[in-house]
Amino acid sequence: MATTLSGAFFPPAATPYAHVVNVLYVFLIGLLVRPIGNIIMGILVDQFGRKKLMVISLIFTGVGTIFVGILPTYSYIGAWSTALFIMLRLFQNFFAGIEYINSATYLIESSSSNTRGYYASWTAIGISGGYLLASIVALIISTLITNGFIPDWCWRFVFLFSIFGVVFGFWIRKAIPESLQFILNNTGNERRKKRDIITSSISYITENPVQCLSISALTLMGICLTYIYYIYIPINLITYRHFSQTEVYSLNSISLLIIVFLIPFFGKISDYLDRITLLKFNCAIVIALALPFFWLCSYGSFTEIILISALISIPSSCFFSLYPAIITECFPSKIRCTTASFIYQIIVSIQMGTLPLLITYLIHATGIPYSPGYLLMASTFIGYIGLVYLKKLTNKEDNNYTHEDNIVCDGK
Repeated sequence: MATTLSGAFFPPAATPYAHVVNVLYVFLIGLLVRPIGNIIMGILVDQFGRKKLMVISLIFTGVGTIFVGILPTYSYIGAWSTALFIMLRLFQNFFAGIEYINSATYLIESSSSNTRGYYASWTAIGISGGYLLASIVALIISTLITNGFIPDWCWRFVFLFSIFGVVFGFWIRKAIPESLQFILNNTGNERRKKRDIITSSISYITENPVQCLSISALTLMGICLTYIYYIYIPINLITYRHFSQTEVYSLNSISLLIIVFLIPFFGKISDYLDRITLLKFNCAIVIALALPFFWLCSYGSFTEIILISALISIPSSCFFSLYPAIITECFPSKIRCTTASFIYQIIVSIQMGTLPLLITYLIHATGIPYSPGYLLMASTFIGYIGLVYLKKLTNKEDNNYTHEDNIVCDGK
């Protein structure tokens, strides 16, 4: 929606490129507040529980999205529209940052040790499935606008439909129990103080630099893959290749449908095979496909782009499936959300915020449309190095319960 939002909330620009850059700067600014939100909310998660903060992050992120859908445009209130749009992005990112790690933590802590990969993969299903749903809604709205069935301002419904997600998500999250591991950690104990959680997290990071750097390297690779699907390709195809929004939303929907279908499959496999070994093999496939993917997205026909997108969806879905279990298993449960989310969001904020601007500048400076493929190859190689030095945490505290323990606790 970057091209639509830039035209709605920013001053008129001479070129589509200038319009898109405006929104990318806002994207960067919004992501820079995520580490702040993560520090605060990650501590609260480890102190008060996974469930409560899952409800809070859902509500406030959803409210921010809904307000984007009702915000007056630049043509009505001028610079106030730009300022309010930026404020809403800051508000959304503050509460959204903890969502990913907290959800993955909740799922692995509510499952037995031999089903963690499958359960954690549902975090990725939620994210990719959310993007799929957004693409389908945007496809329907853009098609109706293009064919003249509804007026141009109806793009707002893409954001207003978040109302249904907030209501449905709130109903589900209020009904679920607290995570099993959090209950076991806090049974018969006083609630831990924020200072203790912060101190323990800092101590773990300083005492395990290789482990933390390995997770950072793996996250670096994941952000590049995420950027390809959710930011770069749609903007590139609309702005530079001049495909219609309907075509781009269709492409997004097909790719995401494949990813959502394969994520639980790879999650299940990872419960029988070593997750780190699987991802090492996966890195080799991504490196092999990176340049062909970007080259076809720059010069290929729409059919060719669909085919290469479907092909690279396979290793992408494997990564998206396995990453949640790996990052959460690598940290002790008592400081899991604080430590993991802080490292994760530092990388996300820096890389996800700068990659759009970096790649846009790189293409204009070199004149090579497929040059971002080299960045993907480099980030994937860095992720592979991280996997070489990564060790899964084997901690009695986190692995001393079985499926039978789950049944007992659920019975209580």
